[in-house]
Amino acid sequence: MKTMKLIVLFCLCFAINTYSSISVTPLTGEDDYFYYNVDVVLEGDKYVEGFGPHQGSTTRTYYEWILITPSDYGVDYTFSNYTNSLQGSNGSTTDTQLLLYDSENIPDSSTVIIQAPQIYNNSSSFGFGGGQSESVEGGGLFSDDGPFNASLQLNEEQYLVVFTSFQPDALGSMSVDVHGPNSIAWSVIPEPATFGLTAIGVSILYLGRRKYLSSQR
Repeated sequence: MKTMKLIVLFCLCFAINTYSSISVTPLTGEDDYFYYNVDVVLEGDKYVEGFGPHQGSTTRTYYEWILITPSDYGVDYTFSNYTNSLQGSNGSTTDTQLLLYDSENIPDSSTVIIQAPQIYNNSSSFGFGGGQSESVEGGGLFSDDGPFNASLQLNEEQYLVVFTSFQPDALGSMSVDVHGPNSIAWSVIPEPATFGLTAIGVSILYLGRRKYLSSQR
């Protein structure tokens, strides 16, 4: 019985750590909107190399991603990075980027970021898609315009949301306010390693159960 408890504890700890890079906390607002606080940690396990002006180099653009599905069409979904702590090869930065891919264009880990998103924002001065009017005030994709701050028009469909910084090798954390007129369902993206470790955990659990049952005969 003790062995079984240890096995179950191992599986539970694994499940908790798997999705620790993004946490979503629903909040209560003073109006009829739905509010979420999203804490993101760029830990270094997800990245693309040689993106944009760093093409041909081993410079990394780190990211985290999550799936969302708004419960209904809405024209005022806000995604605002209100605080962050990021450190790259050029020093500390407040530069963050928000990328959304719609359900027909969701990339995998080999094409994410490199494949252009349907919706993009890097500050209150520059963004496109999702009902944003393309602004000429910001410096564009690779300028350090500060944190993203977008008001978006989203449909009732699944989107892949990518949180990142285009500053070279930037790692750290960011906190994001997300709110809108309708609720949002959040779901994680299973990683290949997750499936492998889950299979190992299930195998251990199965073998442990067989051993336990044999001891009861």
